[in-house]
Amino acid sequence: MEVSVVKHENMQKNYLQKLECLRKLLYSRLPQLESQNLCQIMSRLAHFHYNKKKYFMVGFEQELYNLLIENSYNPYTIYRWLLLERLPEDIMFQVKQQKMSQKLALTEASKRRHEGFKELTESIREYGIHLIKRM
Repeated sequence: MEVSVVKHENMQKNYLQKLECLRKLLYSRLPQLESQNLCQIMSRLAHFHYNKKKYFMVGFEQELYNLLIENSYNPYTIYRWLLLERLPEDIMFQVKQQKMSQKLALTEASKRRHEGFKELTESIREYGIHLIKRM
């Protein structure tokens, strides 16, 4: 008894190459997608994929979701790839060198974004206190 296993053509590629292949497929099948923000759309599709009872989709998003499922793509995975694409260069380098997992990289990038806001609010608060003292 012989069992043949057919691997997906993208199995050995990294996530950036997979994402590029997916974009070519999406833009060839759905040309109206180019003018829209893919990350926001994929966020909605990713949440729909796991919580179908809470969300309702029609039209373009439903068509995109069906295309992804037909081509064996998990919408949540694609959303994660899009988030990974926006990582800072140093974190991206660590992910490529496999010194940091994708999940940890997303967490670290989120921390950095929020730390920047925290420092900004502290500096604004200090500036306000200095203004009040001078009055």
